[in-house]
Amino acid sequence: MVDTPCRLPSLAVGAIIVSSIVAASARAASDGPGSIGFGRHLVEEVCGECHRVSQPPMAKPPPMQEELAAPDLVERMRDPGITEMALRSYLRTSHPVMPNIRLSMEETDDVVAYLMSLKEGLQ
Repeated sequence: MVDTPCRLPSLAVGAIIVSSIVAASARAASDGPGSIGFGRHLVEEVCGECHRVSQPPMAKPPPMQEELAAPDLVERMRDPGITEMALRSYLRTSHPVMPNIRLSMEETDDVVAYLMSLKEGLQ
């Protein structure tokens, strides 16, 4: 009987590398975490009922924005104190007049990327 080296570890490593590449490609193709596109979609879906969340301004503000005096997020991004760190902290804190929305870390990355892109567009 001839001893042959076990190829299982190298096959496992190869499989891990291939699956990582496939996952990274899928994520890149889907506009992954920290994505302005995902962030815009999420902000429009979750926040857009109460807040103005995109440029150019809509013909009229969202119905709830006037009723609840919800801040215009586009205008709020003009404030130099609104930084990436401030946004992350705000998104992780519950607020009495808002629904308790829980975002995953990836969703938070996306929302922050989108809101910071608004800030860049306002300069």
